[in-house]
Amino acid sequence: MPAAFFDTTRFLSNAGLTYAASPVLMLEPELGIVYRGIEQEMHGGLEQSTHRLHARAGWKVSLSETLYFSAAAKFSILTIENTGASTVDELGTRPGSGGHVGYDFSNPARAPLRWTGEVGVRLSPRTDLMLYYDQDPVTGWSSTGQHQEERVGTRFIFRFK
Repeated sequence: MPAAFFDTTRFLSNAGLTYAASPVLMLEPELGIVYRGIEQEMHGGLEQSTHRLHARAGWKVSLSETLYFSAAAKFSILTIENTGASTVDELGTRPGSGGHVGYDFSNPARAPLRWTGEVGVRLSPRTDLMLYYDQDPVTGWSSTGQHQEERVGTRFIFRFK
């Protein structure tokens, strides 16, 4: 499978707003939508997929145009979960298919607030190296129901004009 070079699952915007406290300190609001889909093949020919849409709101602080920090709160808007039998025929009984659509914004206890943050270093006028931290709720085949996945990683950001 070829590598995904562009992240099409996340849309962030600062709506063109920037607040400059000094020439070396700038503050920008960040609003966006994040999509995450997970598909799993379980034991016994079961398949499960979870698709979740999050809203994201936070701030980005830039220091001297070379270093920036961002932090945002994420809250789930919509969750779609499906389970069913795989397409391969197996001996024995086969469970039925099922699905669930949850409008999470109407039930905040179901999907509590999560956090995400980034630290970035500007390598060139069009390239950044970033370290990120992200919390994401995970549902599905767990004995405790919903649990939290925490991801830490790096990414490069390329800007085109």
